[in-house]
Amino acid sequence: MKLFDKIFNTNTVSPQPEITKITRTEIIEGFSLPGIIHNIQYHFTGLQVYSDGLISCWEMVDLTMLKEKIERGWLVTSIPEGEAISIHNLGHWYIKHGEWEHSKESLYNLIHTLVKQLNPTLENLHNYNGNNSKKIGKANIAKHFIPNPKPYYYEDPNSFVPRKISGEKFHFFFRNDDEKTYLAELSIYKNGHVEITNLPVKKTLKFEELNDHINRGIITTKLKTGETVTILNLGSFKVKSGNGVDIKHKMNELADKLSELNGRENSIAKCARIFAEYKAAPSVKLRYMLRDAYESVPEHQRIFVGTMDTKDYEVRQVIYGNKVKKEFEAENGYDYPYDDMPQPIDEE
Repeated sequence: MKLFDKIFNTNTVSPQPEITKITRTEIIEGFSLPGIIHNIQYHFTGLQVYSDGLISCWEMVDLTMLKEKIERGWLVTSIPEGEAISIHNLGHWYIKHGEWEHSKESLYNLIHTLVKQLNPTLENLHNYNGNNSKKIGKANIAKHFIPNPKPYYYEDPNSFVPRKISGEKFHFFFRNDDEKTYLAELSIYKNGHVEITNLPVKKTLKFEELNDHINRGIITTKLKTGETVTILNLGSFKVKSGNGVDIKHKMNELADKLSELNGRENSIAKCARIFAEYKAAPSVKLRYMLRDAYESVPEHQRIFVGTMDTKDYEVRQVIYGNKVKKEFEAENGYDYPYDDMPQPIDEE
């Protein structure tokens, strides 16, 4: 009893030095639901709905805060005629004749129903009491950071202990055998297994089969004017105009991610590594290596080889010289701010 009192006495100012502090990690089950965020533009997003009553809609909110987000027009149920839908790393398209499934009330009710499906008794739901951040020192820190959920499948579902495999997901358009075009999620796994979901029936492929589907126009990043796009559990619209990432660059992105899943360095990391080596010891050889590495990065991802501020300007200045500076000043109307890249010490 004395030992118990010594360890757990609530009047103790500080924990006993022999007691080890620990944490534990839990897996919180959830669903991914298509949604639209209105932040200047209309952004397609995957709403993450979890069993503990938290929802990710570009920030973590509880059910009460979710209702406020819907009422204030941050999370919306439709896109006005003539406006554009922006889909990250895929493109943006101006729409017409939109037909949308939800009202404000039905969207909230659907999310509440999903929470209840995951947690039938609605036990231990998080309640932020109107504030999803906490003060640590002088800084406000989110109580829960935005999750980065991974798709998964069971490699041996009939096993007594099935093996759960995690992957990465991407968005594509899929022209289905019901003669409809869907905004689909394509998930890839390290063994080359591919699943295509957000369709009436899930499709399963091998990575090497994707090119055939691309060549036949079934999987695409480009939409035809007037083509109708269906987003399950959200609505549909016709394409007025717009543009998507080149399918070749998108496939390079997938191949890059497959390499990463198998423990190899991806193209962005390789480019950043060589850039750091160049800055430490600038040489003509490293500049050529940097050029090859940069041009191997999928075009729509090249802005990620630097920081959020510098993007790829510094890397491009090393590779392509002063034309990058001139292009920046012509586009932005002010002096180029990254004009301090070292020249190769062995350049003649």
